[in-house]
Order: sequence, then C-alpha cells, then structure tokens
Amino acid sequence: MLSLSRCNNINDLRSLAKRRLPRSMFHYIDGGADDEVTLRRNTDAFDEYEIQPRFLRPVDKIDTTVTLFGKKLDVPFFIAPTGMSRLFHHTKENAVARAAAKFGTAYSLSTLGTASLEEIAKETDGPKIFQIYILKDRELTQEFVDRCKAANYDVLCLTVDVPLAGNRERDKVTGMTMPPRFTMKSLFSFFTHLNWSFNLLLHPDFRLANVVHRVDALGKGAMGLIEYVNGQFDRTVTWDDAARLIQQWGGPFVIKGVLTAEDAKRAREIGATALMISNHG
Repeated sequence: MLSLSRCNNINDLRSLAKRRLPRSMFHYIDGGADDEVTLRRNTDAFDEYEIQPRFLRPVDKIDTTVTLFGKKLDVPFFIAPTGMSRLFHHTKENAVARAAAKFGTAYSLSTLGTASLEEIAKETDGPKIFQIYILKDRELTQEFVDRCKAANYDVLCLTVDVPLAGNRERDKVTGMTMPPRFTMKSLFSFFTHLNWSFNLLLHPDFRLANVVHRVDALGKGAMGLIEYVNGQFDRTVTWDDAARLIQQWGGPFVIKGVLTAEDAKRAREIGATALMISNHG
C-alpha cells in the first residue's frame, strides 16, 4: 500500500489523497470549475517546459536559494494559501507551516484557514504571507492588517478573483455545497474512510479561526460561520480599494488572481510588489 514516505511525485500524492479522503473531500481539492478545461491547461502547461542541462561546469555545489520580498528562501518555491485545511487532515495549516519552515521556504495562510494567523506565527520563524480579502466589513479587513503587523507577517496577499464563485460541478455531485448535502453515497464514503472519520471525532473543532470571533459575537453556530463568510465577499471592490489597502499595510504586497496584462500594469501602478498568477475559482 502506498504511504507518504513512498510517494515519489505529485501523481503519487494525488493517489494517496484519493485513497485516504472521503469522496467529497477529495473532489473538493482536486476539482475545478465547469468542464475543468482551465484545470487541465494548468497541468498541461508544465509539460511544455524543458529542463536543458549545461555540461562541463562544476556542479559539486548547487545553490537553490532565492531572495523573495527581501527574504532568503532555500528553494525557489513557497506554499500557496489553501482554505479550510482542517477538512483534509486534523493537523491542518499548522503542519504545513512547520514543513515550510523545515525546508526553508515561506508559508501563506488563507483568511479562511482553520488556524489563526497568530497560531501560524508561533509555528514558524520563516517568511510568512497572509492572504486577505477586502471584505464588506472594512473594519475586519483593517483588523487583519493590524494583526498581521503585530504577528510580524512579512507579506500581505490580496485575492481579487472572487466577485463570483466558480461553478464547481463536482461539488454539486458529491454534496460538498453550503450547506452540505449528505447522501447515502457520501455517508458510505465517510464510513469507509475510518482514519479520517476517527480523527474528525477526536479533533472535532472545525472553525475558520481568523473570523470566528466575529461570528461568536453574533451568536451564530457553525453554519452561521459559513453564511457570514459567504456574505462578506464584496462585488464592488475597486482598484482604489486595493490601493488604500497597500497604503495601510506599508510593506511587500502581492495581488493574487490578475489574469491580463492590462490588470498587471494597473497593479504595478498602484504599488503592488508582485503578482500571484491564479485562476483558482
């Protein structure tokens, strides 16, 4: 049986995740929107790259370090933000942050993480990025900025490709909707993935840790938390709002989700440090 220690590549990791996770959880992280054409293109694009070795030069000492946002990384990549990691493993974002620190790279925490930004700050002394939205509750957005400064985060990353959620057809089939739609098939999948279900019972505390205090103040439960977050996405956000957030932060600032050259130029004009190319919807 394939174990994590025997995974040699991304395909092995995908196969292991499919085996260990209930059906709805696996397809939530594996799937894309509509017919998943863009999802396939994302993968296929990497097949177009060639690594062309150069010979007759000393390679006894290889340096893979890069400097990004003024921070030295031991490898030329870092961990992108992923929301609700507790759904997939009970060690949630904390374990990923520790792994990033172990390998000398940066970690990005999602606003919709199940660990708070303060928790993650305690897990790693490496570079830390916080992925943020400009929410309808502008006071909460400002609160995130203040908390990131207090916790010594290095970079703020604004996600902009959220005016409308993607039409994720796999989730409709598996019942991974809000609220969740349980079927006999999905319940059977939970029952046959005992390790995942057992850990859910042992570690039942699922919460969107960075916003839960707002929901608690409103006296709402778990589903109220989801409803609150979904209601916070603002379809009226403009470049002026992004520019104000850059000024409020005052440090390295990434805009995530820009997909055109025109928008890339505009991002640079308002003071963005970098772009994160993403079509994650």
